Amino acid sequence: MTLVEAFRRNWLIATFGIILLLVGAGLLFWNEGRAVHTIMSLDEALDIAVTLEANTDDIEPTYNGRIVHINGPLIIGEPLTEPDYNIQVLAVKLKRRVQMYQWVEETVEHNFGESVASVHTEDRSYYYIREWRDHLIDSRNFYIQTGHQNPRQFPIESKVQIADAVYVGRYELGTKIKDKFKSFVELTSDTRPEDPFIKLHLGLYYHTNDIFNPEIGDIRILFTFAGLEGEMYTIVGKLDKNKIVPYKTSRGIEVLLVYPGEHSLTQVFKMEHHAQRLAAWAFRFVGWILVFFGVTCTSKLFYKILIQIQFLSALAPDPQYPVGTNMILSLSLTLIIASIAWILHRPMVAAGLICAAASPFVWFARGVSIYQRVD
Repeated sequence: MTLVEAFRRNWLIATFGIILLLVGAGLLFWNEGRAVHTIMSLDEALDIAVTLEANTDDIEPTYNGRIVHINGPLIIGEPLTEPDYNIQVLAVKLKRRVQMYQWVEETVEHNFGESVASVHTEDRSYYYIREWRDHLIDSRNFYIQTGHQNPRQFPIESKVQIADAVYVGRYELGTKIKDKFKSFVELTSDTRPEDPFIKLHLGLYYHTNDIFNPEIGDIRILFTFAGLEGEMYTIVGKLDKNKIVPYKTSRGIEVLLVYPGEHSLTQVFKMEHHAQRLAAWAFRFVGWILVFFGVTCTSKLFYKILIQIQFLSALAPDPQYPVGTNMILSLSLTLIIASIAWILHRPMVAAGLICAAASPFVWFARGVSIYQRVD
């Protein structure tokens, strides 16, 4: 059977496999290119960054437009408030998360004899429960709408407040720096709202008559904050007059680092390098998984191709047990794709990846050569 005939016999799974290979290769190539440019940009920024004292009286004009490193406690201009709940906090962000008690439709395929009350059709069962949900559930799409109506909108919306003025020493933090404060902490308060209809229980604010027996349309609210005043932070960015904003490198990559705690210039860049490596390896793993399943779906095609090349015939996937060979092939393809992005910028890294990718082929070719000499 030729390669064309093998494709015709398995055209659907083979086409799906080719698509997976292309998507995986594209993801790997994009990720490696992103990783290369990010690492080079971080190295560039580190070489020219300067450390400034956050509490200096005068801002040196010669540092304007340069990338700077500062650390110190956060200073918030004005508190963020929620007057209806007697909440006031000096923080970078205050998040209000609203949940509403709603009907939820559950569907079970070919599942009869449920202990809960449900409606059955020929091929599925519908049953209805009540839960707290963050988003609006449209009851107009329910199979049984009678007795299961949800409100059309939330009476109170979720939102995030951001402080207008945030400083570290004399330096104001720009909008993009404030966006990086994403580690939210639950806000606890013993001060109860003045409205008697609003009840406070375990840190949640309930708009209900009975906390333990809520009705459809009742809501509960959780407040969290990020970046409390007085917390130590390390910031790296461009100094624009007295404001810290993103620094754009010669490669067009924005460098803007925000880390809790007090860290030196070298330490903060080392932490960022580590974070970028973790992100790169996560994408590599996803890309390899796509390539592996792509190779698995096209294993019969690879078998036809490799079986015709004598020194690579040992790598041809075994039709009965192809997983091991597919894994080797997918790893080699992944390393080859990754090496392409590093050739111009880190030739030694690219060479190492190519050698690692070629090692299975060299090993099997060596085995075939030895076997031929023995014969």
